Amino acid sequence: MFGKEVEMDQNNEYVVPKPFLKKGINPYDGQPELLPRSTGIKKYTAFGNPEKLYCDTEYCYVNERKIKKEIIKETPEDMFTFLPPKKEFLKEFRNPCWKGRDLDNEEKLFCIPYFYIIGFTKCGTTDLFAILKNHTHVSSRAGKETHYFDRLRRGRIIRMNRKPTRLPVSFLSWTNAGRFRTNLISTYRHVPGNDVLFHGITMDATPSAVWDNEFWEIFHPGYREPPVTNPDVIATINPDSRIIVSLRNPISRMQSAYQFFCAFYVYQCDRPVTPEKFHNLVVEAVGMFQNCQKTNTDRGCVYSTETHQLATHLYASIYSVYLADWLKAFPREQIYVMMFEEHIHDEVASINSICDFLGISRFPVEYMKEYLKEHQIRNSLSDNNRIPYMMTETRQLLLDFFKPFLDDLVKLLGDDKWYWNMYN
Repeated sequence: MFGKEVEMDQNNEYVVPKPFLKKGINPYDGQPELLPRSTGIKKYTAFGNPEKLYCDTEYCYVNERKIKKEIIKETPEDMFTFLPPKKEFLKEFRNPCWKGRDLDNEEKLFCIPYFYIIGFTKCGTTDLFAILKNHTHVSSRAGKETHYFDRLRRGRIIRMNRKPTRLPVSFLSWTNAGRFRTNLISTYRHVPGNDVLFHGITMDATPSAVWDNEFWEIFHPGYREPPVTNPDVIATINPDSRIIVSLRNPISRMQSAYQFFCAFYVYQCDRPVTPEKFHNLVVEAVGMFQNCQKTNTDRGCVYSTETHQLATHLYASIYSVYLADWLKAFPREQIYVMMFEEHIHDEVASINSICDFLGISRFPVEYMKEYLKEHQIRNSLSDNNRIPYMMTETRQLLLDFFKPFLDDLVKLLGDDKWYWNMYN
């Protein structure tokens, strides 16, 4: 792809390709490494190991790839040297799009998401994403779990709880890849008397974006709380972004996450799962968090990478702290908060409300009923990956732990329903 002629660098330490790249090939794209063929899963390598990076006056070379300097010169603290020109968003697109110069200095169309499904994990975001992709005016090619804002921009790989091992992916290189540009071209719909030609919108659905700012301490040493989080980044790129977040009974969400992450080996877990093992992990997680609270603020503990290491996923049920940060970055009317339990009770009404929020037409009721009838299987976990019941001691411990945070959530959102009737 890049030509296989090689030469040593000036220190004779690296074998690098000659500065040669076929015109028209996106230097960001590269050729992804593949895991064993049976899985069919792509292993995302970002820009490669920064310790093996070699640069000349114009280009950098790593992992036999040639990369223009400007797409890796940005750091997480200064990643906004290339920002969307909001005043220049194209009127013929409803979605935020603009014309600019790409990495080859050629004029191209750039687009970014109109809305984001940000979380929380195990709160029905996969179902929501799948349904919205079927809307006429939502790009059917929208991607899920892109992990740009929560991980790739800081050089982290897809898996959770792994320190940054790759070069950060700058906003310039992310938009240059053209993901959202190609997603929207198929949404052309001419409406007489309307200057908008492309009524379609696209989304980024990464449920962990609401909480995952892990290893922020590396990039902001000396701070007790993260000075910059994902909502700050997204609001800087486009302050008019629409945000969708789903909340679930925090204890139910936590149990579901534990079962899921253990079953798919995301965390180290003692398998098979049992109520007793879950209880012991809950005791450990609550104790770790309370020890953190002795010397740190609640916000500092919620974002602390140390508290994120246990399979209980306790921290991601502390909704109020994360939502407070998103509400500082965006007006309340730009954030739609969905209750998972209400959504599954009446999915048609729930989806209609979300369509209203996004400003797109509602799905025909009969279509929605037929779609939901055909998509009833939601969870593929086998019985031996599920906790058959929760110990009374475990539930009481979690009720006591979450109470002050739910008090804050109720104040934040102005509705007692966010207690989930747990304290009646």
